[in-house]
Amino acid sequence: MQVFAKIAGSDIICKVNSPALRILKTRMNNLSNIKIAILLIIVFVLAISAGFYFYQKQIIQKGQILEQPSSSPTANFPSSASPTPQIQGTKTAPNSQPETGTNTQDVKNIGISVTSPQTSTIISSPVLVVGRANVFEGKVIILVKDSNGNLLGQGNATACMGYDACPFEATVYFNQPSTSTGTIEVYNPSGVDGSPKYLQQILIRF
Repeated sequence: MQVFAKIAGSDIICKVNSPALRILKTRMNNLSNIKIAILLIIVFVLAISAGFYFYQKQIIQKGQILEQPSSSPTANFPSSASPTPQIQGTKTAPNSQPETGTNTQDVKNIGISVTSPQTSTIISSPVLVVGRANVFEGKVIILVKDSNGNLLGQGNATACMGYDACPFEATVYFNQPSTSTGTIEVYNPSGVDGSPKYLQQILIRF
């Protein structure tokens, strides 16, 4: 650093080499170098980010191209379903119980049979009703009535719907009758209107 002094009309240039000034100058130079280094780092990071972005973009584009389905050489040909093999010697259960008068060649014991109680049996509440049935949805309805047709009690049972009858039983509770005789009615409700089908009536005594 130079210091100018004016003595007796003439300029005298004095060089001042103060240690403090030298330190200040060194720090200013270091600060400039730090700024330049930071700027270079920022430029380097931006360049790497841009390169990574374009690299990822190319990978995504290549992946989309690979994912596009290629047309199958058999796409234009009509598809043909394999025929269902026929198995001989087996039978398939009917979807619903055959109605009266329909083809029942392979179906046995369609309807309802009551084995207990038998006719003229003296019963009391509750009464156990036992039998066999092969009816629509396997539903069996049991009614206990007096001789005047008044309903005293009702029960339900489940039997079979298929190629043969199976057992059913139900315990039916009923009210005190006003007559000495009555009936037990067992039937299958129609799937159309609920009317009795395969009705069985057993005369009983109280």
